[in-house]
Amino acid sequence: MGLINDYSDVAHKVKTEKRNHELSASVVIPFHEGYDILARTIKSLTQQTYPKDRFEVIIAADANHADARLITKQVKKEIDIKLVTLSNTGFGPSSPRNAGIYAARGDVIISLDSDMICPPSFLDSHMVWFHNSSKIATIGLRKFVEASKIELLDITPDFRMISSLPEIQSISNNAVCSRKDKRIPELKQLKIHPFPSNCFHGGNVAYWRDDALDIGLWDEEFNGNYGYEDIEFGQRLFEKGRKLVFENNTTTYHQESKFVSPYERKKGLSINRIKLYNRYPALGKFRRDILGLP
Repeated sequence: MGLINDYSDVAHKVKTEKRNHELSASVVIPFHEGYDILARTIKSLTQQTYPKDRFEVIIAADANHADARLITKQVKKEIDIKLVTLSNTGFGPSSPRNAGIYAARGDVIISLDSDMICPPSFLDSHMVWFHNSSKIATIGLRKFVEASKIELLDITPDFRMISSLPEIQSISNNAVCSRKDKRIPELKQLKIHPFPSNCFHGGNVAYWRDDALDIGLWDEEFNGNYGYEDIEFGQRLFEKGRKLVFENNTTTYHQESKFVSPYERKKGLSINRIKLYNRYPALGKFRRDILGLP
């Protein structure tokens, strides 16, 4: 495709330049259901090392508005948080993400799923890249854990209770018999990856708000079924000339849930996969021929 994802020059700046906190961030979280899961995610955002006056949290809820409203009220004295409500039109994170972006005031959008517990350095580790380049987007890993017994008081700045949770197999990670994020082999080669967007999973990524607006936001035609709207969005960022960067220190802890059944997941993936491949045949060919994926 003639596009190069080598971000070594920016990585050198990140390692050597003094960090600052000039830029503002908006953490956009789509929410459908799961009060306890969302509460843990929001609690982790109250523990961030990034200055609290430089970021906001936006919950974009398409269902269970009362749950989202209650959590918002509980932490409003700790962080800048707002609630955006949408009608429930079925599964689909694109619309809530877009609503959150429209409401956002930050320079950078952090797209975060509602079931992600974030370490204290999460925002700092994403944002350092944007302080060093105007042409990047960042990708973080996921660790899959069983967190149902974690209390809010367990989520503290030292983060030891969370980081000590054992990794589990997850429906959200379809690498066979693996507890590790299935993208790790690709992420290790991301600088030379012909399609780095294949690693752009929307539950933990960051990008310039202006870039999101310029490329037409998240495609809502993927709503109604599970999957691939994030890879499609990442591909448009890549074609805009943005380097897609892997930052290991933004790893989040994915709380296992059953919001989408295995059947709904498989059916939705097959439908949205066709949409993705029709738009980007070369990406589809790479996934089939090189990665051995459907």
